[in-house]
Amino acid sequence: MNYLHVKAVEVDEEVATVYLKQELDERLGKEMKDGERILVDSDEFAFIYIIEDQEGFYGIRFNEQVWPQLKEGFNKGTTYFLKLNEMTRLTLAEFNEEMSFLLENIKGNGNYGEAFEQTVKAVFE
Repeated sequence: MNYLHVKAVEVDEEVATVYLKQELDERLGKEMKDGERILVDSDEFAFIYIIEDQEGFYGIRFNEQVWPQLKEGFNKGTTYFLKLNEMTRLTLAEFNEEMSFLLENIKGNGNYGEAFEQTVKAVFE
């Protein structure tokens, strides 16, 4: 899986825009589809939203430094859009539902590691 790192998340009343550290070229951006799921990297303290194209999967890495903005957007129930390049934004349609499931699952669950669980709790509760 290829990883794309989030640089920033801007939250408005109804929309949260996710900016990547590196934009995808226009052709590749047009081929991307929403993978509709979030994984967790509890060792590196990241939530990873999956997008895909015909070649494979890409993980959008939301590292700990953008979690406060994720929380703000999540609490407002905003729609998340991933800016792939100047011409292409991709709706992350299941972002809030997936985050809700994960946050509930992480509470009190030692499988994620105590440090990760405590950090998630400190930011999202």
